[in-house]
Amino acid sequence: MTGTSTLLVDPAGPPGPAAPKRGRWQRLGPLAIKLGELAVTNAATFAFPLVFAVVCGRNLGLQQYGVVSFYAALAGFLGMFVEFGFDWYGTREVAPAEAAPGHRQRVLRHIVAAKLLLWLAACALTAPALLWWRGAHEWPYMVASAAYLLGFACDASWYLRARERTRLLMVTTAVVRLLGVLLLVLAVAQAASITLALWAYALVSLAGSAFHWVLLRRLGVLPVGRIEWAYLRSLLHRASAIVLGNLNGALLTNGGIALLALLADDATAGAANLALRLRLASQALMLPLLQLGFVRISAAAHRDTRAGLSLGRKLLAATLVLAVPIALAGMFAAPAITQYVFKGDVPLAVSLCMLMALCVPVQAVGNLFGVQSLVAFGRERRYAQIQLVASLVFMAVLFAFPPQQSYGWAVLAAEGVVMVLSALALMRLQREARA
Repeated sequence: MTGTSTLLVDPAGPPGPAAPKRGRWQRLGPLAIKLGELAVTNAATFAFPLVFAVVCGRNLGLQQYGVVSFYAALAGFLGMFVEFGFDWYGTREVAPAEAAPGHRQRVLRHIVAAKLLLWLAACALTAPALLWWRGAHEWPYMVASAAYLLGFACDASWYLRARERTRLLMVTTAVVRLLGVLLLVLAVAQAASITLALWAYALVSLAGSAFHWVLLRRLGVLPVGRIEWAYLRSLLHRASAIVLGNLNGALLTNGGIALLALLADDATAGAANLALRLRLASQALMLPLLQLGFVRISAAAHRDTRAGLSLGRKLLAATLVLAVPIALAGMFAAPAITQYVFKGDVPLAVSLCMLMALCVPVQAVGNLFGVQSLVAFGRERRYAQIQLVASLVFMAVLFAFPPQQSYGWAVLAAEGVVMVLSALALMRLQREARA
């Protein structure tokens, strides 16, 4: 089996057949630094939604926090439509060392244009439905959600990750999130306003994207040039399988919360949203491995399928070593966290938090097998098919039982389906590589 013996070492491989073992350990130094920088970046990224949940839960109460949860979850779900799978597709296109600078800028320019068009479409389609269903008096919440989506559409952090500019990404993300936490505490803790809470969320999204573009300009990477509409259409077509899979995956998270708000009351949606935020914060501890791993698997798979699969096996071991302790810690801490946030015992929130913690290792392995590996190997359509099956399982469990009881189990069942079916797809790919 080709490939290196050290997890996530440079995909270009060792310098030669006679390279000493010390050389491999020397290469671990820069890798460890990049993983650490991505860890700080993701900690800052996911700390803000968690602080947001805690501050809003304590100051707005369970019912009003349910309203905030609906709009935040809806914006997050629509964000998957706006992102359209371009972050994964763009990373795969610009990560290989042989990718020409002109090609990278062309990809960046057209991805930004496509995401802005999708943002306009999402706002135009959802605004009338929200005004009819929620009422015109909630228009400030809708505008704040649209502003959040605009920041999401302009986000270019994927390009910095793909080029492994992890230190710049770490600094800007940490600064923006810390300022966002300060704004959130000053605004919501003092005024206890749903509008201020949602605008704090939106401003963090807009400011983060603005900082990333400042960095890209300093690096000399600007998406300047004409839009090639034929190429834009081809990008949308090639990423369509990824977005279908991502949208089905988002149905289990933000989409599920928004759906839960339709099936149950705001209090149930608020309890489920807290459980989801805790799970996402737990997953943030593993994102550095996922993000840098996808970059390296994409580069390895570009040269040799067997090298990518070998790297994937090492990632699987590392994923399990991280995920299992995180899940156990989350289950143990669930009662204390819900007691602190809601200032009292909320059994529904405790059970949901424990179930979501249990999902962490299942989701992590499924993510590694699915979007991380299948997309890297060019199996986007298989990934989309698997996610579609998982969404059907999620909906079946959710509607078969009362939503207060079924949401957590529906997520766990769907994540298990993704893990198993993605593993079977990779086993088939491995057999093809050996043939």
